[in-house]
Amino acid sequence: MAIVKNPIMAGFYPDPSVCAVDTVAEDGSKKRVYYLVNSTFSYAPGVPIFYSEDLCEWTQIGHVLTRQSQLKLDGLAMSKGIYAPTLRYHKGVFYMITTNVGGGGNFYVTATDPAGEWSDPVYLPTAEGIDPSLFFVGDTCYYVGQRNKPDGEYFGDCEIWIQELDLEQGKLVGEIHSLWDGSMKHAIWPEGPHMYKKDDYYYLMIAEGGTSYEHSICVARSKNLFGPYEPHKSNPVFTHRHLGHQAPVQNAGHGDLVEDANGNWYIFMLATRPVNDCAPLGRETFVAKVVWEEDWPVINPGIGILHEYQQIASGDEPICNKNTLPLVWTEPLDKRCVFFRYPQDGMYLVNGEENALRLLLSADTFESDKSPAYIGVRVTDMSFSVSTDVRVEEDCMGKAGLVYLHDEKNYVKWVLEQAEETKVSFVHVEDGIA
Repeated sequence: MAIVKNPIMAGFYPDPSVCAVDTVAEDGSKKRVYYLVNSTFSYAPGVPIFYSEDLCEWTQIGHVLTRQSQLKLDGLAMSKGIYAPTLRYHKGVFYMITTNVGGGGNFYVTATDPAGEWSDPVYLPTAEGIDPSLFFVGDTCYYVGQRNKPDGEYFGDCEIWIQELDLEQGKLVGEIHSLWDGSMKHAIWPEGPHMYKKDDYYYLMIAEGGTSYEHSICVARSKNLFGPYEPHKSNPVFTHRHLGHQAPVQNAGHGDLVEDANGNWYIFMLATRPVNDCAPLGRETFVAKVVWEEDWPVINPGIGILHEYQQIASGDEPICNKNTLPLVWTEPLDKRCVFFRYPQDGMYLVNGEENALRLLLSADTFESDKSPAYIGVRVTDMSFSVSTDVRVEEDCMGKAGLVYLHDEKNYVKWVLEQAEETKVSFVHVEDGIA
């Protein structure tokens, strides 16, 4: 048994989706490996992808959306962009499907090598809603999505639906089937659907209750793909809503199941570690154990909440969370680095010999519709230190430094300004007011 510390991916890694791939080595030995992706909203490149051989130690191998032809972010606010990707593998091909809110809607991309390059997007203009997923039955692919009910009675009155996706034509075909509208009476925001087949049942797992304190995971099952679906009497099968607003981990939900080579099941989900009713680190990725009782999933049986230290059967030693390691400026740019929208041409240059990063300053700010001269990394702990050496070229007038960024309207900047005389300034912006 390995013991991993939750969150298994600390910092801004929301909406995890995971898939398993069985491989055969040259010597004929078989091995199951795993891949995981996360949402990125309006950061670029989009959708980091991680690789693991034991569900414990995860290594980022790249990003799925690395080109502007794949990811339209022009003018989008930070809370727009990429929502809830789903990663699936079928007969040698990886599929990542997601929603670009404000930048084209629902689309999917494909690759035979998950480290890239991935294809240009195939948009699905008839696909309503957000949070799409894919499910394969034989060689038939189905789109499983979320949308507003046609006769919805309130904001968040949604349902889960399914339709065949013709991968050769790149479009939805055939009849649309409504599957489920959530577990609770007057449920709000049933979303993030993932479909699984185990033994005699099709299982539909969703997020429900919104993404704040009432966030939860619910499940329904059916022996027929198109339903009707029977909700589990013990729904929600997972939540932290009952722990109160002072709990160290809250807002847990939006999970994806995976089975290891020995028949052990796990779920990767998002949750937050709030301080004063805020989540300064964003939504992070946590892992929990799953067992099956009477053909229903039970998450972390006997405790029913997330463990700070989680046992994983396929590992053999404690892990080091790699996203906390120091940055090294080598070519190409460290995979943990992100931009707000896509960087302008020539905005940065990495000098590996000097372990330095060069930024070409611009007049664009976080509040503008264009990309500021900014390269970011995720904050992974409540207590941290950050520093940088700033060298300004002679006769270059401008500002450079550090920013602690939440979004385009909430941040703190420490700025070195070179004008007629060099000075240091401090700027705190909250709700867009300096």
